[in-house]
Amino acid sequence: MRLKTYLHQISPVFSSPEAASRLLRLFALILLVGILGAVYNFLNSTLSNDISRRRGYMSSAIAEAQTFFTSREALLESLSLSAVRRSKQAQALVYLPSSEELHLQLGDIDDPWSIWLSQRMREYFKAKQVNLLYVSSGPEARVMRLYSSNPTSPNLPRTILSKLEALNHGERPDTNELWLTDQSTQTSQLYIFTRLDERSDDSGWLGLEMDGREVLKALSDQSAGEFMMFNSEGALLFTNTPAGRLGQALQQLQGSNFFGFVGSGWWPDHLVIRKQLMTSDWQLVYSFSLRALLIALWPQLAGTLVFCLFSISLICLLTRRIEHRFITPALSRIQALVESELFSRDVIQTAPVALCVLRRTDGQVVLENTLAQQWLGDGIEREILCAGWIQQAFKSHEPNRFDYFETTDGRHLYLSSAPTRYKGEDVLFCAFSDISARKQVEAALEEARQMADAANEAKTLFLATMSHEIRTPLYGVLGTLELLARTRLDTQQRDYLRAIECSSSTLLQLICDVLDVSKIEAGQLALELNEFSPLDLVHELIQGYSAAASNKGLLLYSCVDPQIPERLIGDVTRIRQILSNLLNNAVKFTDLGRIVLRVNLLSRDGERSSILWQVSDTGKGIALDHQPLIFEPFYQTGGNANVVAGTGLGLPICQRLTQLMNGSLRMVSELGLGSSFSLTLPLEAAIDGPVTLPATQLLPETIYVMSSVRELAESIGGWLRQWGARVQICHPSKIAPTSDCLLVEVHPGELEQRLQPDWPGPLILATGTGNNEPQVRTGCWHVNLNHLRSIHQAVSQAQGLWVAKAENHNEHWTLKQLNLNVLVAEDNVINQLILRDQLEELGCSVELASNGEEALSMWNPERFDLVLTDVNMPVMNGYELAKELRRRGCTVPIIGATANAMRGEEEQCLAAGMNHCLVKPFALRALFNYLAPYERAKNEAL
Repeated sequence: MRLKTYLHQISPVFSSPEAASRLLRLFALILLVGILGAVYNFLNSTLSNDISRRRGYMSSAIAEAQTFFTSREALLESLSLSAVRRSKQAQALVYLPSSEELHLQLGDIDDPWSIWLSQRMREYFKAKQVNLLYVSSGPEARVMRLYSSNPTSPNLPRTILSKLEALNHGERPDTNELWLTDQSTQTSQLYIFTRLDERSDDSGWLGLEMDGREVLKALSDQSAGEFMMFNSEGALLFTNTPAGRLGQALQQLQGSNFFGFVGSGWWPDHLVIRKQLMTSDWQLVYSFSLRALLIALWPQLAGTLVFCLFSISLICLLTRRIEHRFITPALSRIQALVESELFSRDVIQTAPVALCVLRRTDGQVVLENTLAQQWLGDGIEREILCAGWIQQAFKSHEPNRFDYFETTDGRHLYLSSAPTRYKGEDVLFCAFSDISARKQVEAALEEARQMADAANEAKTLFLATMSHEIRTPLYGVLGTLELLARTRLDTQQRDYLRAIECSSSTLLQLICDVLDVSKIEAGQLALELNEFSPLDLVHELIQGYSAAASNKGLLLYSCVDPQIPERLIGDVTRIRQILSNLLNNAVKFTDLGRIVLRVNLLSRDGERSSILWQVSDTGKGIALDHQPLIFEPFYQTGGNANVVAGTGLGLPICQRLTQLMNGSLRMVSELGLGSSFSLTLPLEAAIDGPVTLPATQLLPETIYVMSSVRELAESIGGWLRQWGARVQICHPSKIAPTSDCLLVEVHPGELEQRLQPDWPGPLILATGTGNNEPQVRTGCWHVNLNHLRSIHQAVSQAQGLWVAKAENHNEHWTLKQLNLNVLVAEDNVINQLILRDQLEELGCSVELASNGEEALSMWNPERFDLVLTDVNMPVMNGYELAKELRRRGCTVPIIGATANAMRGEEEQCLAAGMNHCLVKPFALRALFNYLAPYERAKNEAL
């Protein structure tokens, strides 16, 4: 931390989060500078070594040139020193061929000089290709060749001779030795002259003549590079390369000796060494071109360049890689950490809840925001509650704990805490929410809920009361009709009675619909599963709405799948309620055409069957914008001026009931074409239920089925095939009128016109208005097309089979006599009479009481086997009667009867000590089912 502060004081650049990146780049730069410095030192050392090596070569070549010229100067000087002056009587030339010495006479007669040449010296001249010359110093200089190594040697050039004559007549030169050459010829000859006697200017010049080729050969050295020889005037005498700009650059150099780079431009192009030859002012130059130096060093230069590029690339790549893989993520994490810390602090300070951190050791506040200071303050909660919170949090297995408390100022706080660590110690993080407003809202909502429950209970009580008041007289109607049905009636009277029963059942269903709304809202709607026959249900529904459809001129018929099970298990009451509502809407909103109830078996898996109930009509249909709202409560479509408006509860109740039975209700409608409602229910097939279809098989004879509606003909034909007949569905124009086969004409409505008026054979007319039992009139059988048993019976009779005629009181006469003594408590006089007749029909003896108090006064345990009481009576109701009887030690069964169908009624009856509860109106079979077990128990006790 101190280092960070110190760095920040020195330079903020190196104390920021980006310092690592900057330091990495600085290190990479330093490394690159070091590498480049090392490369520079390597190149400098390499170049210096090469220059030193080449300078040695050039120095060696210059030394050899110096030796070359020194030897010849020494030879010339020794010859001049060996010359002697002679007397005038001496001979001009004495040559002895066999002699080892050659005596040469120089000069004129007045001033004679002589030189002796030994044999070895002459051989040396010949080996070195050197000629010996003498030039007199008289007015007219003469040239004498004292010795020629090559017979074809050229004459002394006139320019050389002129220079010597000028020296003879002019001033005395600084030196007695002269270096001369002639560049007028292609092959320059080099001449070295010296005075024969330096003490005498008229002694003449003794000289050596050297071939230019030999000089070039002696000066040329490949290891020393190119060479040039300049005279005292700067003229180029000998060279093995074109002088060019290099000669001009050399002439501009000052001084006698030089070593270094020269060039005529911005950049040097040659490495040059220049030396003066001995005591003369001639200069010898050796040079190497810079290009030759670079070519000689190209492996080192190329390697160095490759090394530099590789090092730079590697350092850049490593720098980028390290920065990308380590520094950038670290900076991101540091930045995220810093931002997270700043954000957390801002969140803690601006959070709408109180936040604080409590130390585990002493319970002191380590960190808190403004709201925590305001809400908690210095109250007693900090001393009393904090210790308990910490102890529970660190000893509990739950990671998060919750608590609720109220402060001294009346503020309601909700605590959510969790143990954690902060700055190296165990702490408890606490979050307090002010739920004072929520508590007030909850109190208001609770009050509103209680008021809503009270209103709902009042509404439910009103509906239950209305249902009770309507069910009570309706029980009298239905009970009377049921008792009437047990008397002997003719066919027409029985049809009328069934129509009244269906209408009464419809009225009861309407009452149940109103009550179901309250049950659905209160969640009290329950399903009652029992066995039922789908054929009987379809016949009952068609029969109930046939009159209404006939009054509007509509065709109403059903088409049942022959594969459907004979008995199903389900809530037949709710299924009837749904289908009745759909048929009622279809009749209500259809003015022309037909209404069809179809029942099909969609699938079957073991005992589970999927049954489709479909109600289709040809009404005006439902507009597309109304279809999504059709199942909403109290929603009604407009534009039906001729239709009495309903409550808008039918379809919502149907959908809710369908959902309770795990089914689906789907609608398809198009404006102007009609509507179709499809109810799909999963139902189980009953295995051991009673058989509702006739067991007698038909003869395998051909039966013609004819109808103006193809669907009807196929449905009736399917059932005839299942009964064993051979069926042909035909068109009226394609059947022979002379056939003796049975013909079944199916008319969906009333019989208006025969489809085959000239049929001579047996004929069955199945119409929508036919009787439920076959009637033979005018030589043919008339039946109801929606009553399959009637069709089977008519076909059997037409085929000559014997069919047992169903008794008029089939199942009602089979009820067993119970022989029970029953005490009935009922305040309604009509219901008293109905209950008495029903019980007497079951073979029971009955005594009536108008209320519970009267029944209690009549009670004698030895006289009565059972008590049947209404639950709602004046003076003393059924609940009080049952409790009092149980208090007095009554052990006989007590059965309650009520017109209230709300849930909870049966629980109240059982809580009062009753054994069962019957809901009015109830049928004679239901009463028998409840009383039969007690009759068996009585017989077993006896």
